[in-house]
Amino acid sequence: MKRAAYYARVSTARQEQEETIDSQVKEVEERIKQDGNVLLPHLKFVDDGWSGELLARPALDKLRDSARKREFEVLYVYDRGRLARKFAYQELVIEELTDIGIDFITMHDINAITAEEKVMQSMQGVFHEYERVKIAERMRRGKLGKTRDDKLLGYNPPFGYNYVLKTRDKNGYFTINEDEADVVGKIFYWFGIKNYSMRSVIKKLYETKIFPRKRKREFWTKGPIIRLLKNESYIWRHYYYKSEAVIPQNPKDLNGKYKRIRKSSRKDRPKDQWILYKCPRIIDDDLFYKAQKQLELNRKYANRNKKHDYLLRGLVFCTCGTTRSGQIG
Repeated sequence: MKRAAYYARVSTARQEQEETIDSQVKEVEERIKQDGNVLLPHLKFVDDGWSGELLARPALDKLRDSARKREFEVLYVYDRGRLARKFAYQELVIEELTDIGIDFITMHDINAITAEEKVMQSMQGVFHEYERVKIAERMRRGKLGKTRDDKLLGYNPPFGYNYVLKTRDKNGYFTINEDEADVVGKIFYWFGIKNYSMRSVIKKLYETKIFPRKRKREFWTKGPIIRLLKNESYIWRHYYYKSEAVIPQNPKDLNGKYKRIRKSSRKDRPKDQWILYKCPRIIDDDLFYKAQKQLELNRKYANRNKKHDYLLRGLVFCTCGTTRSGQIG
């Protein structure tokens, strides 16, 4: 009889809802029981909703710490892909375990004893990584195909809209959320017509008790308002495939906290790749473009763009058409 531990992981919210963690755990616990090993409560390691692209995960770190303390003698996993989706990360963790004499048992891969079996198990690890790439590409192309056929895919709609789920007979679509649409109109009017500053718009929203949709705070912040003012959905042009997830160039300091995903930032794709979906209009073009002009003026005259205190900054133009940046001396 050996002291056993197990590790389980799923990566998406959908998998969490479908309780695939429970199915993994049930199968692994039955195998531990069949093998006649003992499983203690503190040796159950589960990362629920964590990407396999990241090696830094809370339960996996606890597992590796417990292994170094020799708290268990054998580790069970559903398959190698639970440890990580990257082959190199799988090998790193397995090598750590075997170097300190801990047995590694995978339920759906070859359990390696001989040198040949170790090579075969490694090949299966490579296929786990390949499988992740293949599934991601298949899903991406499937979504693109449906969207190009004017099928709106389900996701959180922009502020001002509701998303109506697809049915067997009808594709999903946007409808106007009258209460939120009224707020959208007010923000564009205050900013584009009344020429309120961004700070004044935030103050006005707070004073009139208009709160953000998710209401994590009682007041709006600058970023969501700027994104709202730039959103062409309000003049019927909603774009799919507009941006892509990327690794942030200047990641935030999380003070030792874990990140669930590597690509936590986004950047715009080239505009010729965007897919247009026509949605209900909330404001007219004239109001929208007045707001864009005001945003450009704000950007142009922002204090953070001022290196020198020129009196005519942004008002004097070169013969080539660009603004003069100034000249000292």
